[in-house]
Order: sequence, then structure tokens, then C-alpha cells
Amino acid sequence: MPFAALLAATVAHAQSNDTSDVSPALRAAVAAYRAGNLAAAESSLRALPPADADAVAWLGAILLERGLQREGLRLIQQSADAGSAEGAHRLALVFAQGDGGTPRNEARAVELFERAAEKGHRRAQLNLGTLYLRGQGVPRDLVQARAWLEKAAVNGDPYALYVLGRAMEESMGPVSADPVRAANLYRQAAEKGHPLAALRYGLALADGVGIKRDVVASQRWLIHAQQSGVPEAALALGDMAARTPASRDKAMNEKTLQTAITWLEVAARAGVPSAQFKLANAYYAGAGVTRDLQQAQLWYGRAAQQGQTEAQNAFGIMLMNGAAGTADPVEGYKWLLLAERGGHPESRTIREKSVDQLPDRDRKRAEALAQKFTPAPELPIDPAPPRLNPPKP
Repeated sequence: MPFAALLAATVAHAQSNDTSDVSPALRAAVAAYRAGNLAAAESSLRALPPADADAVAWLGAILLERGLQREGLRLIQQSADAGSAEGAHRLALVFAQGDGGTPRNEARAVELFERAAEKGHRRAQLNLGTLYLRGQGVPRDLVQARAWLEKAAVNGDPYALYVLGRAMEESMGPVSADPVRAANLYRQAAEKGHPLAALRYGLALADGVGIKRDVVASQRWLIHAQQSGVPEAALALGDMAARTPASRDKAMNEKTLQTAITWLEVAARAGVPSAQFKLANAYYAGAGVTRDLQQAQLWYGRAAQQGQTEAQNAFGIMLMNGAAGTADPVEGYKWLLLAERGGHPESRTIREKSVDQLPDRDRKRAEALAQKFTPAPELPIDPAPPRLNPPKP
């Protein structure tokens, strides 16, 4: 995972109108910057005294965004040298991301994040805690991660609350998970509009993990997460519907199954591989939809291209036997090889039984194709921080 991708939390502040993390003299300029009005922000910052090291750091960040790399880097370095926490944080981002032609230096970035974090810089605390949580640039340390994230979350920042919730779900050595605290943190962040927190809180409510089980509340939060741009929430809603115990009312059972399929399709079309696999299964079996092997093969194929091992196995079998209309033994063999390498328990047996169907030349071509395969995720691997979307009262 790219080092810079773990710094997304710092970008998240650009999506918030909160300027409580800067001095009063800087608030108008920072508000303009976070609203995307670089010209107004630059004008305000240049009007401030040059001795304001924090203002110099913000000005340097703006110049970097405008492509004025040399001047931007000079100002950020100047600010950091003057002892500004904002300057240290901005310089850490430069080294972490390789901005302005600066060679990436993860160790230097962590050192600068820590310098800023120790001075109370909340975004630096959030970034540093995230890096300790992921073991990125530093050895993974859940104690350090939680400690820094607690500091970052002290004023209720929803991004910090969410990452602290993730840290509370983890365990490492003598440090145990705390699902009760995690659920509470997700609730706080979700109420402030963090979509991923809404997803996690909805899942906790659905399963009764760290909180009393409440299916109705779970559905409400999951729907909010899905409407806020989190397609995995649609998968969760589909799974919840599919797990609903059958009743004696056949019409009600059919309606519940249709609900499950509808949510799975929403998630599948948005690019969630597990949803694509489950939707393919539904089409293959004719469960909740009219049986359609071509649709099944299409959805297996999309999930397989993303690296979903179960889908690769099913896709390979369909291509080998031509169940959807046309057989393609070379492609089928390739996907069975990939599923086998991904750990699918049945793929090797199926593949070995199909060896006789392929001339040696075709088998070698399939092996070469498998060797070249690279998963192609449909969803961003490292998406930008989600925009806050508080639920309506």
C-alpha cells in the first residue's frame, strides 16, 4: 500500500469548515483554502506578518498546489526550521509523498509528524497514529497508535474518531480489542457524518458486536452509508436480507429474497467484488432472479478480474465447460490456475482433470496468461477521505 495513501486523513480536513485547529489570525485564509479558493487564501496569508511561521507553512502549501514547487518547498522548510508545528507537518507530507521533486523518505516523514504531533498538531497526531496502526514507515505498534489517535480525537474530530475506532477493533500481543469502545466511537463519528463510520456502526448493530443488536437501526445506518457513497453498505444490506430466517409466508420470503438481490446488484454494479460473486451465484442458481448463465458468467468474470478467488474458480469452470454458450479452455485453465494460486481448495483438482482437454501448446499459453495477470480493482484501492454527510434528524 502506498505510504502517501495512509495520509488521507490530512486531506480530510480540507473537506471540513472547521478551522478550530488554527490560530484566529489564520482562520479566514485556511477556510478559503479548505473551500478550494486558493487565490483568496494566498491573498489573506500574504497580508499577514512574515514572522507568522504557521502562515508561511500554509502559503507554502498553496504554492505547491499551484505548481510553484521551489518557492513552496522553501517556505515550508523555512516554517519548519522556525519551529512551526504546521511547518513540520507540511514538510512531513512532502517527504511522505515525494512532493515537489523531493525524494520520498518515510523515516524523515515519521520524524516530522512526531515533532508536529508532540506540539499538539491534531492532523499530525492523526497521521502518526494511522501510520503506527498500519505499520507504515514505523513498526506496527497498537499502543502508540491508540495513544496518538486518542489525542487526535480529543475534540471530537470525526476522522480521528473513526480511525481510533478501527484501532480499538484490533488486537496485538497483550493489547486486546475493545468492541464496546469501537462501536461507541463509530457511533460518534457516524453522527458527525463519517460514511465509513456509519458502515462500521451499522455492522456492529447488525451483529450485536460491542452493542445491543438492533436490526432496524442497523439498516438505517447502512442505508445512510450507502447513500453517502459507500457501496460496501449495499452488500451488507443484501447479506442482512439474505440471512433473514424464512417464515411460513412464501410471499414474504420471496419479497425478502428480492430485497437481498436488489441490494447485491447495487453493490455489484458499484464494483464490490464479493457482491458480484454473490449476484453471479444467484443468476447461476436462479435464486431470486430468472436463471441466466450468461449473466452469471458476466458477474463471475467481473469479480474474477478483481482477484476474487471464488469467482475465478467459478469463472474458470464455466469457460472450460462452455455452460454459458461458448467454451474457452485456455481462458478457463488460466482462471483455474489463478484460483488455485489464490488458495481455492477445489481448483487444483478441477484443473488437473481438465489437462487432457488442452494441447500442450494451449496449456503453456494459459500458464503464461496466468503469470501476467494483475487484478484490476473497480473501486479505488486508496480512496480519498470520504466527505462528511451528517444524517438528517
